[in-house]
Amino acid sequence: MNSQAGESNSGAAVRGLLLVLVAVVVGVLLLRSVDDPDEVVTTDTTPAVEAGQTLPAVTQPPATTGAAADDGASSSDTPATVVVATTTPAASDSASTDAEPFQPRPAAEVSVQVANSTTVRGAAGRLTDRFKTLSYITKSPTNYLGTPLERTRIYYQPGSLLEARAIAGVLELDADNDVFTMLADTAAVQGFETPDVLVTLGTDLAE
Repeated sequence: MNSQAGESNSGAAVRGLLLVLVAVVVGVLLLRSVDDPDEVVTTDTTPAVEAGQTLPAVTQPPATTGAAADDGASSSDTPATVVVATTTPAASDSASTDAEPFQPRPAAEVSVQVANSTTVRGAAGRLTDRFKTLSYITKSPTNYLGTPLERTRIYYQPGSLLEARAIAGVLELDADNDVFTMLADTAAVQGFETPDVLVTLGTDLAE
């Protein structure tokens, strides 16, 4: 009886040891199946920061718009965009510089009548003869009734301002202060013949 009990105890011990060994082998196999041999282990390459030291600021690479990088490399994912700059030519001022200013009509197309306001006899006739030598169309010299004018005045019909100013220049008068629009009432002019320009002779030129 004792021998049988000893044999059964030793057999149980052997079976227990076998179970432990099997469990260890199974555990090792399970651990190997769980491990990934291709797993990449990343390490932090950021340098350690000592006390009182600050990390450098992280800068972003400059963005490029429509231009190749300095080294000539281009991105294979995004096609390069070519930006074409368009410019509008400035308006030329040649038209304004080339355009000629308005000119008075030729003397041969302008009619002039001289009216003497002074007591100097023949003054209107003499001035009329002068206009003839300048190729103006001369009307009959006449008189201007009323108080004698101290300064000669030039009157012009509508559309004859430039011609009146030209005549003022001939007589050495002020084209701005001695030139006026035609008289509304020409009754003071004897024998008024509706000239383009009327010269009312004053004492400044009659004498």
